[in-house]
Amino acid sequence: MPDIIVIGDINIDVIFSVPGYPIPGSEAVASAVQMHTGGSAVNTAIALANMGMDVGFVGRIGEDTLAKQILDDLKNSGVDCSQIQVDPKVSTGLIFIAVSEDSERTMFSARGANAFTEAKELDRNYFTDCRWIHLSGYSFLSYHQYQTLKLALDLAENSRYTRVSLDIGTEPATQAKPQILELLPRIDIIFPNEIELALLADGRGPDEALDYLLNEQKANAIVAKHGPKGSMLAVGNTRMNIPAFNVEAKDTTGAGDSFNAGMVLGRLIGLSWGASVALGNAFGGLATLQKGAITTTITRNTVVKLIEKHMFDKSWQPYQNDLTELTMYFEEALF
Repeated sequence: MPDIIVIGDINIDVIFSVPGYPIPGSEAVASAVQMHTGGSAVNTAIALANMGMDVGFVGRIGEDTLAKQILDDLKNSGVDCSQIQVDPKVSTGLIFIAVSEDSERTMFSARGANAFTEAKELDRNYFTDCRWIHLSGYSFLSYHQYQTLKLALDLAENSRYTRVSLDIGTEPATQAKPQILELLPRIDIIFPNEIELALLADGRGPDEALDYLLNEQKANAIVAKHGPKGSMLAVGNTRMNIPAFNVEAKDTTGAGDSFNAGMVLGRLIGLSWGASVALGNAFGGLATLQKGAITTTITRNTVVKLIEKHMFDKSWQPYQNDLTELTMYFEEALF
């Protein structure tokens, strides 16, 4: 049974590289088109598997030709697919992504079979040895997926040693805010971005939003993702603003998903909060170095090199201990 179980959407991403996003009614001519296995939860699962973690996935696909590519990609990455459900009627999820020259992305999604992930089809024994469950906020958007998410939370609580993280998502923060807030006390860490943080906290600024979610909504820990500005950690009385790593971004698709993987990995292997957030920032930065969400740029070697490059950077001086902690872990893991 897997050590980490990821639950969420499975999609095929169709990525168009365009000079800029067109105004409504006009057109943009793509310079390149790519098709990849994707979905925010899938990206996180693959990034964790690429680091040698034992990862399983819970989701739903169709019986179409896209499903075969997805299963092949997941299995080749080392992700266990035994709990992926197959829908006989609804097609596999599909996302169109327009990536402009400044590396920003605009997305259109058809959730397809994802919305019908069934709790009753889950094998509860699959969760027996699980130490971490990572959830996608998009599971809040349909009744069936929501029931699956709640069952996973029940199983985590019954195990007493399974921790849970949640990647929020903008649409879930907009459409399912009451349900998300209701479950916050049952989730160990949430990963909102800047927009999602404001949505959950009724438009409050970042610092006030963190206090509101921790104190009034009973969140346990929050790591807010701010892209090139780094990340904000709030847990108990601890507040940290961890800087981003300086990289030449080519495509931000999946960067936040890779950040989630770095955070989960850090906490699961016993790193400190600061080192775990720094690891998330490293994963997120490395993910932007190539086109597409499934990245081959995140390896133990590339993480160590990125950290060493920033070891004496002025912006990282307050976090030297966290970088040293990361370096020691990865150097030991390499030998």
